Amino acid sequence: MKKLAIAALMASFALTGCATQKLADEKVMVVEGQPVKVKVVNMPSFKVEIDPRKAVCDVVDNAGNTVQSECIQYRQLHQKNFTPMNGTIQGFTFEPGYRYVLDVRQEAIPNQATGAVESVWILNDVISKTAETTAAQ
Repeated sequence: MKKLAIAALMASFALTGCATQKLADEKVMVVEGQPVKVKVVNMPSFKVEIDPRKAVCDVVDNAGNTVQSECIQYRQLHQKNFTPMNGTIQGFTFEPGYRYVLDVRQEAIPNQATGAVESVWILNDVISKTAETTAAQ
């Protein structure tokens, strides 16, 4: 049921989609553990939670090689699982050991070289920053 609600939400964003018709404006993202195709569109504000620990993820380096790196993990507030982010949030500096709730926006940026629309996340506001407590403390 959650998957259907998320798909409906993403479809509503698609109705306001990218004006560039010749670029591929879809990407695959993982929602509740399942890959889902979504349109990349401008979103002025949405909230995400950032996990206090980074995850190991695959990124593409400048030479086009896939290498392992550490990535921040995020989830929207209604989601159960965190997803590694293969990029950054402009204006946000991650500090390990803190759980964040952020208000971010997404801008759909056309990349003529790849023929795709890429999503760029930009920090609007840090809603909360909470030190993660552990059993050892």
